[in-house]
Amino acid sequence: MKIVNRLERKLYRLQIHPFFKYIIFTMAGVYALQLFFPSFGLIGLLSLYMPLVYKGEIWRLLTFLIVPPLQSPLYALLHLYFYYFIGTALENKWGQLRFLLYFIIGALGALIAALLTQVGTNYYLFMSMFFAFALIYPEQEMMLFFVLPIKMKWLALANALLFIYMFINGNWPSRVSLIFSLLNLILFFGGDMLNLSRNYIAQWNRRRVFKNAQRK
Repeated sequence: MKIVNRLERKLYRLQIHPFFKYIIFTMAGVYALQLFFPSFGLIGLLSLYMPLVYKGEIWRLLTFLIVPPLQSPLYALLHLYFYYFIGTALENKWGQLRFLLYFIIGALGALIAALLTQVGTNYYLFMSMFFAFALIYPEQEMMLFFVLPIKMKWLALANALLFIYMFINGNWPSRVSLIFSLLNLILFFGGDMLNLSRNYIAQWNRRRVFKNAQRK
């Protein structure tokens, strides 16, 4: 967090305007073009594949950030709305400059992962925003499948367990992508997550000692 604060102080004079909504609108446009004109292969042209970058297609180093989720239209719409909701909420909470730093650090992590694995993805970058939102607003409720209210902290915990499972059982490219794409989360919240873990462990130990004392 000290590194982030120093970067923010150095860049405080920059006039940064809200930008994340335009990323989501662009992703929606890319999805629509791919849906109605699949033969053009737009998503294939925008995706990050390093062998093609080495051949001169350098735009892929940026355009992979606007590649939408490749699912059904309803799923993609819900996904993009969720991205819009958490991204703009973080932008309003932190201010445009700090949110831009968070986004850029996550994008750089995704690029480093692509250099090592030869294939890039924006999935973990957007998931890092979800985890950031859950850490800031843990009690915020969402309607899972439109019917089941669930707090963000439990949704984040479920996804964290899934990431741990993916890291343990996945291949090395997946592990590298996961770690480097979450660099922004570690830089911004590493200390907070460590303190939170320590508090949970301390509480668990106190409850264990209390239960053992009652049994005696």
